[in-house]
Amino acid sequence: MSITANSLISDSFNFFKNQLSGLFILSFISATISLILYYFLVPIDEMVTIVKTLGGQNDSTSLLTWVSQLSDEEKAIMMRVSLLSLTAVFIGLILLISSVVTYLSELSTGNSISALQAFILSLRILPSMLILLVICTIIIYFGFMLFILPGVILAIGFSLSPIILITSKNIMPLRAISQSWKIAFRHWWLILSILLLWLALQMLLTMLLGQFRFLPGMVNNIISFTLNNLLTSFTLIYFFRLYMLIGKTTN
Repeated sequence: MSITANSLISDSFNFFKNQLSGLFILSFISATISLILYYFLVPIDEMVTIVKTLGGQNDSTSLLTWVSQLSDEEKAIMMRVSLLSLTAVFIGLILLISSVVTYLSELSTGNSISALQAFILSLRILPSMLILLVICTIIIYFGFMLFILPGVILAIGFSLSPIILITSKNIMPLRAISQSWKIAFRHWWLILSILLLWLALQMLLTMLLGQFRFLPGMVNNIISFTLNNLLTSFTLIYFFRLYMLIGKTTN
């Protein structure tokens, strides 16, 4: 059976549309937890310092020059805030991937499950998902640091590992990564297609959300996080559908 990107995108969109309410709930829960962690981890006074520091940047000054002109205290604050912000977003991403893939896995086996039940059920897989995503993120990061192409290759190779981790019983994170690496490159063009589409939609969404700066910060953030999570959910549906079809064609 031939698998095409167009058919996968069409099937994924139909499923996304039919399960939009459940996916929205999971996206909103993950976004809310990310924001709560963000405002809990990042002190208000440090946020104010960052805003004032960014406000003092001259548009004609390069980023490296501007950073070099900051005091050691300002650099330390920016580094700490950046790390804590990334931590909050990363935790939200782990929750989103775990809950959405669990939701998809249960629905694919014919089980009737709500979004909240899927979220609770996914909590058992969080430690393994954390290990998997930390390993993948670090390796892909160094791939992009070396050059863009190695990062893209690594992202393609690891793309199916969260699906494999949840759908395969009693599999370790490293084993899921290894299986993903073996499978993904046999269908690399299908994975690259959705990654490029996801990137383009992310850029479009960022541009659109830039028009809503008049909204309060908290409201703007929750809208931004939720919409980004929905976009990621669609990508996960695509990967899940691809993995299921690969299994059928190889059996």
